[in-house]
Amino acid sequence: MFDARPHWKALQRNWRMQAGVTLVLPIALVWFIGEQPGAWPEGAIPLFVVGLATLFLSIWRFRHYKSALIAAEALGDQPQAESAWETLHKQQLLGLMNAKFPAWMGMLQFVCTNEIVPLVLLVLASMGVMLLYRPPSAWVK
Repeated sequence: MFDARPHWKALQRNWRMQAGVTLVLPIALVWFIGEQPGAWPEGAIPLFVVGLATLFLSIWRFRHYKSALIAAEALGDQPQAESAWETLHKQQLLGLMNAKFPAWMGMLQFVCTNEIVPLVLLVLASMGVMLLYRPPSAWVK
């Protein structure tokens, strides 16, 4: 009989680790760079707009994650469930990586301009999109 509990726990663990990295890296960057002048102050608005545009990549990826989630749940304890769960893990990690793009663009924007507000906004946007890939804790029994 196939047990899905370890897979649910792994999905939750992966989400927590990726969310933690997305929050810690910008804090470390601000701490290390501090008050140094920006390398390209004129790039503030273009980099912020590109950071916001990367949100659409992760929203596009969410469709694949949702279909993999539905397929894994539908199989239950059948023998094909293991491959469906592997696909779900892969889609979650790809989705979380795409959800980090706005935060990464925010860090690049901070290095170029040394402005904290766009960094905070882009990190919050990333965290909001990452919530789409968070497995519900009610399903883990």
